[in-house]
Amino acid sequence: MSPKKNRQTTWVTLFVAIGSIGYGYAASIIGQVLGQPQFFESFNLAQEGPGLGYTNAIIGAMNGIFFAGTTLGCLFIAWTATEFGRLRTIQIASCVCIFGAALMAGSVNIPMYLASRFIMGWGVGMLVCGIPLYQAELSPPQSRGFHVGLHGSGLGCGYSLSGFTGFGCFYAAKSSFQWRFPFALQLVPMLILLCGSLFLPESPRWLLSNDRKEEAWKVIQKLHSDPNDANDTFAKSEMYQMTEQFTLDHGRMQTLGITKWWHFFQQPSYRKRLVVGVGATLTVACSMNLVMNNYQVHIYNQLGLHGGIPILLLAIWNVFGMLGNMNGAIFLMDRFGRKNVFMLGIASTAACLAAEAALTKYFVQTGSTNRVGLGFGVFFIFLYVVFFASCMDAQQYVIVSETFPMEFRSIGVAISLAAQYCAAALVVGVAPISFANIGYLFYVVFVCLDVCTFFFVWKFIPEMKGLSLEEINELFGDPVAVHITHADKQETEEIDRRIENFDIKSTDLGESTPPAHAEDSREQKV
Repeated sequence: MSPKKNRQTTWVTLFVAIGSIGYGYAASIIGQVLGQPQFFESFNLAQEGPGLGYTNAIIGAMNGIFFAGTTLGCLFIAWTATEFGRLRTIQIASCVCIFGAALMAGSVNIPMYLASRFIMGWGVGMLVCGIPLYQAELSPPQSRGFHVGLHGSGLGCGYSLSGFTGFGCFYAAKSSFQWRFPFALQLVPMLILLCGSLFLPESPRWLLSNDRKEEAWKVIQKLHSDPNDANDTFAKSEMYQMTEQFTLDHGRMQTLGITKWWHFFQQPSYRKRLVVGVGATLTVACSMNLVMNNYQVHIYNQLGLHGGIPILLLAIWNVFGMLGNMNGAIFLMDRFGRKNVFMLGIASTAACLAAEAALTKYFVQTGSTNRVGLGFGVFFIFLYVVFFASCMDAQQYVIVSETFPMEFRSIGVAISLAAQYCAAALVVGVAPISFANIGYLFYVVFVCLDVCTFFFVWKFIPEMKGLSLEEINELFGDPVAVHITHADKQETEEIDRRIENFDIKSTDLGESTPPAHAEDSREQKV
């Protein structure tokens, strides 16, 4: 049971991905700015000689404090997304980002700049959680990978935009415009998102959980109606499923004594979900992507490339990332599943990092001028992003947004992505010192981490492709009130009978009675 194409959902999830572009740009623009001589001159940071150690420490702090803010922003949405809604959280995040970007572009000293990095990190941390959460709750099950994957595509687009912005500004060599304009450009997607969000619908699942059933139905009907079905059969079945699941879950929470957010962690199935969500995001953090993105100009300098060429290569690298994310969203996730594609990405990126480690040991650290060896160093950096973007970047957001049930989703997504940015703050913060002190072994560390995460994904992450958010409960041992995507003949006929003349607007859905087989499921699993 599935509807034909309804472009309303695509337009909404595509528009909100403008915020994803903003995050991608904000997270990666520092990599471009660190290639701009005027940035170092404006803040009196030495690029060589006795002051280089201090410069490396400040650069590490710039990145570390950004991801510290991102971590806290992620955790903050656990409250805002539950209390104010998914859409309102995105609007609040946009306002925080606008303030942070303006402060960053106008920075006159290092403390002011570091403060702006923290504020911007907080805002984009809210966005990077809030957007896939919102997209997942609006999406039909058979194309949820595509719709949430637009978040990853937006990130790639932001990375790419930052690359070409940095390259263009590199040639404004005698003015602080060289670094102020790239930071000021962060304002544009945030302003567009804030203004356009006034016309977007709220998540129907959040509306339903706040006893706004008629509003929830209007959103479902608009986004998931089948143009060839005047009776909106699929939309009604979705609304019926969500309502029954909400009633079931609400009853189970009362039975289990869950009245505070920390009570969720006492339940084995919720702890298992948290292991999956946190594990998926830490898998990506352990892939070295953020180090690659933020310090790629430095890596190219080690490979003998200087001037504007490293910045141009980083811009092109980010284009590969954007195309890879689109490939994952459009062609891979909803066709081959989340888990298998994720594992392919881990294995392939590990192989690329192993090759990069070998090339660094035998060509970079020996001071070799062998252009073939150094050229292969560039090649494996690009091969790395092809696999990472296609198989890992967008997939993590899909997995995380699918794993948790409605009542725990904002908390679970927040904790999962906060864990990633805690790890990112660590690895990005220590990267300059690690490159300087252990060289090629820094790559080897991430290869070892990739081996560990590969086995974790294989053992612990279930495949969630094609299931509705409510039906995913069954993968973690929790009851499902109604099946609609993989319903057997008996279940399908029963659902059809119940929704045939179902007047959703005038019916108290919270008091509706589920099918007999769902009652049996409750008795067995509560």
